[in-house]
Amino acid sequence: MTRVEQAERTPQQERSIRTRRRILECAGTLFDRRGYSGTTVEDIAKEAAVTRGALYHHFRHKQYIAAAILEEQFEGMVIPPQRVRMQELVDAGYLLAYGLQNDAIQRGAARLTMEQGTDPIDRARAMQLWVEFAVSILFEAQKNGEVRPGVDVKRAGRTLVVSFTGAQNMSQALTDRRDLYEYITDIWRYSLPGVVNDDVMGQLTFDPARGAQIAGNRMALAS
Repeated sequence: MTRVEQAERTPQQERSIRTRRRILECAGTLFDRRGYSGTTVEDIAKEAAVTRGALYHHFRHKQYIAAAILEEQFEGMVIPPQRVRMQELVDAGYLLAYGLQNDAIQRGAARLTMEQGTDPIDRARAMQLWVEFAVSILFEAQKNGEVRPGVDVKRAGRTLVVSFTGAQNMSQALTDRRDLYEYITDIWRYSLPGVVNDDVMGQLTFDPARGAQIAGNRMALAS
């Protein structure tokens, strides 16, 4: 959203956007704590301090709230371009780790994605989008001459997403994700040497603080 677009909003539109965002954040918090089946529309309305009518104005069913959260988790994954394209994938991992520690929507989306059940949530699509996200960066890195010859970037991207998913699940179970940055750094240090050239590996920066920096810069631009 540009500053011009923000300036063109009416006060009513601003309130509507803020209300929708609050509903999603509160729903994310509840989904993270209780899961999809353990959360009701009434719970979400109460947590967001809105009437059921106001909630239904934005979302006609709990299923649509969950779907919006799964979509919204990708909105913040905007990574600044880097000369070494693989740095963008490294930064994306740290940005996502930051979100899983600090952002209600990211945490709620993670719980929704990993739950097993008979509810109507399209978990397969959410996971596939993460794979496509990783593969898109790997393709750019490959075009930039950073990927080792013979590497299948589609399978490499899928493998890295699988590794990240397992890491965040274990970190959540053991420390409520407090050590997630350590897990992510280990994935990069021990997995990427088989994917990228040695000279590229030496140029990558494994700094967990980059996630918070990117998130902070994005929020500053949006304000």
